[in-house]
Amino acid sequence: MAVFVVGLGIALLPRTNPDIPPFDPEAVPGTQVVWVTAPRGAARATLELWQRNRLRDWKRTFAVPAWVGAEGISPDAAEGRAFTPQGTFALTEGFGRKPDPAAQLPYLAIDRSNTWWWVSDVRSPLYNTEYRCTAPHCPFDTTRAENLGRVDPQYNHALVIDYNRAPAVPGAGSAFFLHGDIGEPTAGCVAVSEDVVRALIATLQPSRRPVIGMYAS
Repeated sequence: MAVFVVGLGIALLPRTNPDIPPFDPEAVPGTQVVWVTAPRGAARATLELWQRNRLRDWKRTFAVPAWVGAEGISPDAAEGRAFTPQGTFALTEGFGRKPDPAAQLPYLAIDRSNTWWWVSDVRSPLYNTEYRCTAPHCPFDTTRAENLGRVDPQYNHALVIDYNRAPAVPGAGSAFFLHGDIGEPTAGCVAVSEDVVRALIATLQPSRRPVIGMYAS
C-alpha cells in the first residue's frame, strides 16, 4: 500500500526494484531527492540520494546507513519528543563549524564566537529559526536553544530540514538537521557520516529544488 502525505503529495511506494525510485517521481518538485527510511519505531535507517539526469531518468547515486530519532520516524513530531518528522521537506541551506565544503546551497559558517543559536523556546517569536546574539543578552531562553558552535562534531557540517518553518508552529518541533553521526540515535535529526554530509552539501543545487523524504516503512 502506498502512503500519501498531505502537502507535497509524495507517495511511499513499495520497494520492488532497487533501480526504481521509492517515491512518485511526478510528485517531487525538482530533480534531487534525499530519501530516508526506517522500520516503524526504529532508529537505524537508510539514506539514499536520487538524482534525475538529462535524459529524465532517476538514478540512485548512493545508499548509506543512517540514524534517526530514538523514537523513530513519525508524523507526531513535537518539541520534547525524539521523533524524526515524517514527510517530505525542502533542503534550502546548510551550516557548519568547519569551512564551506564547496556548497551550492547557501552555507552559514559558524565562527568560534559561540553566538549562533537555533531557537527552541516555544514562547519566543524566533522559534525554529537561527539567531545571533551573546548570552545573556539573547531575546529568548538560551536553555531552550542550541548553541550551534558548541555541538561537536555533529555540526561540523549540516543541512537544515525545512520542517515547521515559515511559519513555525510553537511546540510542533524545531532544529531538525541532517548532520554528522556519533554512532547513536538522535533527538530527531538524521545523522550520517561526515563524509556523506559534505558530499550532499557539495552536490545539492538550489536550481534542482532538493528535498528530503523521511518515512517509516
